Amino acid sequence: MHKILVIDDEESTRELLKLTLESDGYEVCAGEDGCSGINEFERFQPEIVLTDIKMPGMDGIEVLRRLKQLNPDVEVIVITGHGEMELAIKALQLEASDFINKPISDQALTVALRRAKEKIWMRNRLKDYTTNLECMLKDAIEEVKKRHDFEHQLLHTSMDGIIANDLNGNIIIFNEGASRIYGYSREEALCTIDVTRLYPEGEARAIKKKIYGRDYGGPGRLINYETRALTREGRLVPILLSATLVYEDDREIATVGYFKDLTQIKQLQQELVQRTRMAAIGQAMAEIAHGVKNILYGMKLGAFMVNKALGRGDLEGISRGWQLVQKNMERISHFSLDMLSYARRGGINLARVSINEVAKEVCEALAGRAASRRVCVDKDLTSDLPEIMGDGEALHTCLMNLVTNAIEAVPENRGEGRVLVRTRRTADDRICVEVIDNGKGISPELQKEVFKPLFSTKRARGTGLGLSITEKIIHEHGGFIDLRSSLNEGSAFVVQLPISGPKGDSQELPRFE
Repeated sequence: MHKILVIDDEESTRELLKLTLESDGYEVCAGEDGCSGINEFERFQPEIVLTDIKMPGMDGIEVLRRLKQLNPDVEVIVITGHGEMELAIKALQLEASDFINKPISDQALTVALRRAKEKIWMRNRLKDYTTNLECMLKDAIEEVKKRHDFEHQLLHTSMDGIIANDLNGNIIIFNEGASRIYGYSREEALCTIDVTRLYPEGEARAIKKKIYGRDYGGPGRLINYETRALTREGRLVPILLSATLVYEDDREIATVGYFKDLTQIKQLQQELVQRTRMAAIGQAMAEIAHGVKNILYGMKLGAFMVNKALGRGDLEGISRGWQLVQKNMERISHFSLDMLSYARRGGINLARVSINEVAKEVCEALAGRAASRRVCVDKDLTSDLPEIMGDGEALHTCLMNLVTNAIEAVPENRGEGRVLVRTRRTADDRICVEVIDNGKGISPELQKEVFKPLFSTKRARGTGLGLSITEKIIHEHGGFIDLRSSLNEGSAFVVQLPISGPKGDSQELPRFE
């Protein structure tokens, strides 16, 4: 009989869980908050703990940390409410066994408990195996057989994928976890495919190169490298890969990889990013309403001028009023499209894209605007730049926003202004695009705000969403963007993009120094 501790500050939830679990044959005790739960744990010594993640005083995250300090083997299932995905992800990172949402369904509770019991069973088997190893050595032949069978079971029943291949790329180990990720049966993997077919084109070669390098724990090892698996159906699945080279008599004979499916965590992170984005829009509704009100006022003023001029037969007045109406119609159109683009949840359409061609098209399209403001737009494009996997239309939008901002950053009374669009390949095999201007620059205080939705330094001329949309698209490509600026000296927006495209939806991506 398994012992379970329930920690929840809501008495009804606590008592209902206790009653349900006891009816299923578990031995159950309960704690009404984090502190009493820790005390009950030390007294009761349960194998499984169910804890609410949001509680007054000591929350579920702190309870999880303390329980793991007292007993690293305890299986902790966290109970989350609506909108607590960020805490759920943090709990999984702190080695929580699972999480279930409120209101708690019988099915979700049953599945979470089954997973926890399976992990306890496997751990106990391992402990029993270790304890009895000395006895097993008495019969050498039997010990070898049992050890082989047990290790085979551990290998093939692991929740994570385990794959080994020889120097020719032939797969020699392919466990059940790998079958769940890739969709191939063990027999298919061992007999009909080589390891390069398990990744997008060129990725297996890149991974091998990283194993020999030092960036991820090597040489000879690869630790926690995020990449993508190519399934039998052609789907790309985000995975966390660790790998090691296997030697015999100082001679390399194989490579073993350990794969963790990141699909669920990536989906949670996507949902969190989307909720954060929508929350930012919700918080800015008052500012949006103010902006729309100003645009409508301009349209009403233009209509008033047209009506008044019509009464006098004043064609010049009619023209001025109609121009004001048209200008504000264009402003509200851009504002609406930018809002829809920022809130868009759909993914990007990947294809081979030449960044140099995109840069040329943008510079040509903006040549007239630049000339009207007496700004010279120069290009410094590396000639042998490889194509990348990306969304050409979305990247065109990004570069159009950056170059437009650079042109408008040059004061009209300055005289000759300069904007430089430069491309290059970085040492870590990324494509870098720089948009540099000699404009008025941005103060350190405002540099922290420029990527926030609805922030604009252009007053009525901008929607405040251009850079937010640009950053969002770059993150969706697995890249990042940085700003370097000095007052009265100019600014440089620097974008870095992976050649092979995004490795799953990006979350918070690091800025570079």
